[in-house]
Amino acid sequence: MVLENLSVCHKSFGIGTVIATQGKYMTVRFGCGDKSFVYPDSFEKFLTLEDGTLNDEIRADLDAAIAQKQHIINKKHEENLRSMTHGIVIPGKEIIDMDEEEKEDKHNSDDI
Repeated sequence: MVLENLSVCHKSFGIGTVIATQGKYMTVRFGCGDKSFVYPDSFEKFLTLEDGTLNDEIRADLDAAIAQKQHIINKKHEENLRSMTHGIVIPGKEIIDMDEEEKEDKHNSDDI
């Protein structure tokens, strides 16, 4: 998608024009100066087209980016669950799970 010369509106900076893109970054020129944004993520919360809409191509790119982030979150969650069920402790995710025999052994050693 060609973003250069696209007129956008930012919640704080107002109306600006995309002046450059490099990889996933775009630079927008506002009255207060040039600002860099991540494409398409910045269109989720900060930017809209000047007319207040998102065109179909930007919306599709944004939806794909959101879906990819959710897939990564789900995958990490599954890995954490799998690790915990195999006795691997992930810092901050410790679970104490003693079976009854271990509890009885601990109780008996405390009595000594």
